[in-house]
Amino acid sequence: MTDSPFASLAPNLIPNPPAEIPEAPSAGDATERLSPFKEAQDVDSIIKSLTLDRPLTLYVPNREKYPEWQFRIINDTPTEMAEALRKGWQPVDNPELVSLFESKVSGTDKTGKITRPLLMARSKQIGEVIAKRHRQTLHDLYQGMDPANKQFNSKYADTQGPVARGETKGQFSGQGWRIKV
Repeated sequence: MTDSPFASLAPNLIPNPPAEIPEAPSAGDATERLSPFKEAQDVDSIIKSLTLDRPLTLYVPNREKYPEWQFRIINDTPTEMAEALRKGWQPVDNPELVSLFESKVSGTDKTGKITRPLLMARSKQIGEVIAKRHRQTLHDLYQGMDPANKQFNSKYADTQGPVARGETKGQFSGQGWRIKV
């Protein structure tokens, strides 16, 4: 027989200590948990690209240096690029201006692909010609809606003389205006 002090106890009551005591966890690096990244961020470049000195993220600074040019920012999708090129816009290739939008994201397309903003420019002369054509088109549309320029016949309104002066009179009696109960 063994001379164990626990011999008289049931097997499930005999203490079973581990063979060795586990080591306590080390203190480690106190600053390790302060950053969620494996590599350090380039804080200086992030601060440089912040919009603190730009009122809007899509703002073009020093625009006064380019008085003869119009600027526009579009997405880099093929559809928008084709439409912009058709209207006379060209991608800006000045490194200083291009760097403003390099790290920006403007959204996603239908497939989930990231779209980026592109800075485009064109001569103000082109813009003035296009604006003049738009104004002419609107003027023509408004002229077409002006009753003074219309020749129409109506049994309810006198369309001769008064229409040119902006006066019309309606006839609110007759068969079409009787209330049937």
